Amino acid sequence: MGGVAFPDLFVENALAGIAVGQPFIASEIGDLTQTNFEAFYNFPINNNIRVTPVFQVITNPANQSVNGTILTGTLRTVFSF
Repeated sequence: MGGVAFPDLFVENALAGIAVGQPFIASEIGDLTQTNFEAFYNFPINNNIRVTPVFQVITNPANQSVNGTILTGTLRTVFSF
């Protein structure tokens, strides 16, 4: 997996990033290679709350061309006290 991060993008103390990777799955399992793409933006609401929307795309899940592309979205909120 490889990725790039962008600190302080749009807002001070925010962090954005993108990543692409291929998990280790035995090549005998399927006819293509699974590839994972991820993008996130972690931004502070205040000193105690951070919100991170994450979007993921998985192509050729389980190395199978017959499996459709998977799209996922996550909204993570961290409260620090």
